[in-house]
Amino acid sequence: MIAGAHSVLWVRQDGVGNDACRFADAEGGYLIDGSATDSDWTVRRYRIRARDDGTTRRARIGVQSRLFVQRAPDDTWRLNGQPAPEVTGAKDIHLAFTPATLTLPIRRLKLAEGDEAEILVAELDVENERLSPRHLKLRRTGKDSYECVETETGLVSNLTIDRHGIVRKWDGRWQAQR
Repeated sequence: MIAGAHSVLWVRQDGVGNDACRFADAEGGYLIDGSATDSDWTVRRYRIRARDDGTTRRARIGVQSRLFVQRAPDDTWRLNGQPAPEVTGAKDIHLAFTPATLTLPIRRLKLAEGDEAEILVAELDVENERLSPRHLKLRRTGKDSYECVETETGLVSNLTIDRHGIVRKWDGRWQAQR
């Protein structure tokens, strides 16, 4: 049974595209179910299940779940059944084509205003079917705002969240519609 569902439609701010997504509390965890469209009208469907502690359990991406990612409780990962040791230790999946996946560490960490945390995420490169490590620093800058720093590049992004911890705005990249 799914309860506590919330839907978001994001529109790209740095190009053409959108993402329609549903977040739901599900028995034993959290569900993210969405469909993103880019400027070439390529549609990427995704479904992510997180454990009740907020860590990623598994993700399916593509029509008929072309890519299947699993994370074990010991923070080891598999992509389409093959071990992905390069992302061992990551607790969250990161899909660059949607702002939805930043909701997982935001909700999981529950940072107080002024607090920050450095995290390792498992970023999925859909085109090359590869998981890569990505280091991020999340800093809570206000009641409903975060700063996300990509530590390798120094790129800083400002995020606005709603009362459920769902990203509503990613300055310069995504904006949720009302």
